[in-house]
Order: sequence, then structure tokens, then C-alpha cells
Amino acid sequence: MIKQKNYAIVDIETTGSHAGGSRITEVAILIHNGKKVMETYHSLVNPQSPIPLAIQTLTGITPEMVADAPTFEDIAEDIYHLLQGKIFVAHNVNFDYTFLVKELKHAGYDWQASKLCTVRLARKIFPGRPSYSLGNICKQFAIHITDRHRAMGDAEATIKLFELLLANDDQDYVGESLRKNVEHRLPTHLSIEQFNKLPETVGIYIFRDKKGKIVYVGKAINIKKRVLSHFSGSNTGLRRQQFINDICTIDFEESGTELMALLMECQMIKKHWPIHNRALKRYEPKYALIYYQDIRGYDRLAVSKINKQMDNLRYFETVGEANLFLRKLMDTFSLSPALCSFFSPSTQSREDRKVDYNELPSLADHTEKMEGLFDHLKNAKHSFILIDRGRNEEEHSYIYYKDDSLYAFGFVESIDQWSNVEDIVSYRDKCISNYYMQQIVLQHAERYPEKVNVLPRFSAVS
Repeated sequence: MIKQKNYAIVDIETTGSHAGGSRITEVAILIHNGKKVMETYHSLVNPQSPIPLAIQTLTGITPEMVADAPTFEDIAEDIYHLLQGKIFVAHNVNFDYTFLVKELKHAGYDWQASKLCTVRLARKIFPGRPSYSLGNICKQFAIHITDRHRAMGDAEATIKLFELLLANDDQDYVGESLRKNVEHRLPTHLSIEQFNKLPETVGIYIFRDKKGKIVYVGKAINIKKRVLSHFSGSNTGLRRQQFINDICTIDFEESGTELMALLMECQMIKKHWPIHNRALKRYEPKYALIYYQDIRGYDRLAVSKINKQMDNLRYFETVGEANLFLRKLMDTFSLSPALCSFFSPSTQSREDRKVDYNELPSLADHTEKMEGLFDHLKNAKHSFILIDRGRNEEEHSYIYYKDDSLYAFGFVESIDQWSNVEDIVSYRDKCISNYYMQQIVLQHAERYPEKVNVLPRFSAVS
């Protein structure tokens, strides 16, 4: 015997568009067994917060109307029992669902439900319509809405639309949606067809807005699973809602390895700086060993905060690493402490400290030492190619690290007979490197030395 499905057709009115900073002002729930309405619930709700004038104008719900109404906590138990075990149905379902999940959780009830969205169902069962907003789709099917933008009026119209959808669902889209239920976790403006094209492999995914502009780039071990996670969870904040609303299309690029995905993600973020990518800047180095010449012609070294206007010889994440590196150079090349400045808060803005030039080495001796130091730093640079698996069995990925900097990365079909870097490196694979990208490559090379091909200095690509 097939178990009968019970649906909860729901509509709410609120003080704003996102659940994180807004409250419910009215709720209507109609319990339907697939044939008829079995139970009806309706209540105004005191939001315990102001109702914006624009919302009052839209819904007709004023502060005076809700002043003596129950708070959501007062009616939470009734709503929880009404919804528990039912299939949650609404027009643009994620809006109503997100608000109720938040409000019920705040009242002490942990509730989840399978969802059906009448917007998505209408697009499948009645394709090609000019608009699927509740007002327009109901007008097309002569469904009269009493009290538009009020919870009960919209819920009653939604139930008539839902009954029409059930009656015309020859392809069993309702059953298919319930079996998957992934579709109803996606924003209504994002098609399930787009999502189904995503692979379950490692790579990057790209979110674009309605104009095609990149708004977010992410990397994933499993692209499909990671993309879906963006639309799950209980974060109802304004920033997340704006992020989700901005996503209209999804692109992807497979990478073969997680390291390649990290580099591809960084490269694309640096190229486009998408509005919702904020984390990358945190990984930039904060300190550098700088070189400059003072008014007497002495070459000076100093540890400083990053200054792009200076000649930066090395970059460091911490001031301790930077100061230690400078100390080793001073010991190795017997440099005068008066010509080398360590970083501390007191010297931050006084790199060019006054010195007694009578106590310094001769300019010629110091210049000779500094030339030796510069040669040492230049010769200490190393180059290598890191070879790993590609996006398929016939392909390999490569990462070219040249003179202490990430130079290029990409994919090649064969590496069996390469004798020169130029046999592998393609011009289109050259990249704009940064400190973070270089560090993750070096860490990976140290962890997997068997994948590294060290290159002599003369073989590097110019």
C-alpha cells in the first residue's frame, strides 16, 4: 500500500528579505493530503522589531496590527507540530523555509523537511510562460488571489496552483523532485540542469551573476558536492543571502590534483578579484628584507613591512623569520650592524637611522661584501618542474618553479621524452605568481620529492 503524502503549503510575511536580520509578521499553513485541504492555520506575529514603511505599504501589516499578536515563540509549538512529517511547499520555497528553520531553532525546535517549490514545478509542468511569479502565474490560469501579499491570501492561491500542478504532472516531476530533493536546495534562478553537469572530481568552480561577471571562485576535491554545500546549512545572514542571490550560472574546470586546483583558484581570483572572494589577501606576506643605498653610497639592508616602492630581496610571513634571515647574512658576510636594521615597532618608521660614518668599514670593502651577498642570494635561487597526474589518463600536470618564483603551470599530454623545459612549458601557461602560490608549491615539493625534477640554472626558460 502506497503511503499517502501530506503537504504543508506555507506562506509568510516578514519585516525584510533575509532571515538573518528580519522577523516573521504573519504565517499561514494549509495541510493538504494531495486531494483536499485537511487543516488550516493562520496567525499574525509580533516581530518584536520595527516594520519598515515599505513593507507596511506592500503587505498592509502595520505595527498596530501586530502589537497584541503572539510572538513566534508563543506559537512555535503549534507550527512545529503542524509542519513535522509534512512535505514543505511554497512559492520560492527557500525564502519561507529559511525563515521558519531559523525561528523554530530560536524557539528550541530542530526541524527539517523535504521541500517542493511551486516556481520550479511550474517551470517544468508549464514551460515557456513569460513569468512564474505568484501573481503572474495565477493570472495566466485565472486563479484569483484575495489579499495579495498577505500570508493567507497567497497561501490559498499557492494551494490552487499546487493542485493544478498535481493534476497536470504527467511526467511525475513532483515524485522526481522528492526523490532528488537536491533541486529544492538550489536558488530558484539556478537550474538543476546546470548543477547536474558538474563533475564529482577535483577542480575549481566559478559562480557568475546574471551579466556573466565572475562573483566567486572556489576549489574543491568534489566539485558537485562543494557547490551544493553553498546552498545548505542554516546561515541566514544578509551577506550569505546576497551571495546566493548573485549566483545565476556555474562554470567549472577540472584540475587533476588539489594542488593544481589551488593554483587555478588563486590565479583566477588575482585576475578577476570577484566580489565574494575575500580570503586570499590574508595570505600575502607582511615583511620583507629590503635593500637601498644611503646618501654616502653605502648599501643598506633592513627588515621592513612590505613596501612595493622598495627593492625587496626576500619576503617573510613573520618578523621573526625576517630578522633571523638578516642576522645570518650579517654573520656570513661580516656586515656592520650599523648598516643593517632589524624590525621593531620603534624602528618601523626610522629605517635610515643616523650612523657615525667614522666607525664604518671603508666604502670599497663594504661594497665588495655586498656584491658577494647579492651573488650568494642570486645563486641560492633554484628551479624545478613538478610533474603529477592530469585530468585524464593520457595527461600530466606540470608546475614550473623558476628562480625562486612560480613561473608557469598547466597540462601536457606526454612527458616521456622531454629533455628541455621548453618541451613542456607553454607560453599560455605563464602565470602571475604571489607569495601564497609559491609557498604551497614549495611545501608540496618538499612533501613529495619524487615528483620533483630539479633543473640546472642554464636550462631555465627566459
